[in-house]
Amino acid sequence: MKSKYDYKERLQQVKEYLRASYANTVEVKVLERLSHFSYRNLQRIFKGYFGETIGAYITRLKVESCAKMVLFSKVTITEIAYEVGYSDVQALSKAFKKHFGISPSAYRDRKEELVFKQKTQSKGMSFVQDRVEVLPAKKVMYMTYKGSYDSEEIEELWQMIDQLAVEKQIDTTASESFGIIWDEPIITEDMKCNYDACIVIPEDTSDLKKYQIKEVPSQKYAVFTHVGSYKTISNTYDKIFGQWIFQTDHEIGITPFLEFYTKHSSHTNDENAFETEIFVPLKE
Repeated sequence: MKSKYDYKERLQQVKEYLRASYANTVEVKVLERLSHFSYRNLQRIFKGYFGETIGAYITRLKVESCAKMVLFSKVTITEIAYEVGYSDVQALSKAFKKHFGISPSAYRDRKEELVFKQKTQSKGMSFVQDRVEVLPAKKVMYMTYKGSYDSEEIEELWQMIDQLAVEKQIDTTASESFGIIWDEPIITEDMKCNYDACIVIPEDTSDLKKYQIKEVPSQKYAVFTHVGSYKTISNTYDKIFGQWIFQTDHEIGITPFLEFYTKHSSHTNDENAFETEIFVPLKE
């Protein structure tokens, strides 16, 4: 008899596939193979579990990806339409306006208002990235959370995945651990934000069938370091969006941000000594 965790994993695989394929043709046969449900039943189950239909989720991925490119790149609206899977700019504009209430061009005109929300930035030295690097692909064990990024449930998620790592005799003090920040809160409704807690798996780890496993692809990033509690990490994001983004020659990509927890509770009990590297994806 299948457990509820098997069903959750199937649904998560469906969601991963939709994230990777929303700009192209989503194949019903693939959805049925990943979920082990008929498409008709999958539609009901997906809506019941995630709170939106498959079609609504795909549309949201398209328009929210568009919003990221509108804010964080110099690509034309027409080019963006094709990149996120619309046949023309009119179709994109209609869906975008239905979701955000304004057109993509009007949204771009509001960039400073939307991105530079914090007007109380310090007026000292400009905020710069620590480095730019290409992160190699990483195979990870992961668990997913949906909701506000400020929730304490994320800490509970990490406690659960740490327990799984211990089961597999993975040293959590030595292994890389990072979060995948799938959504941008200035774009996505707070309770629809998604977060993956990931632990990099050693090459010799075996018997992983009952765990959620995936490969995070290689990507170029600008890297910033936050020192202190996770409760204050928004201050560093404010500097990224309020200062660096208006000064850099780089364009932000639409793949998710990563947070590498290089010094955390397994290393010290002092939250003020925590260190987090924020990886901001860059357009190639």
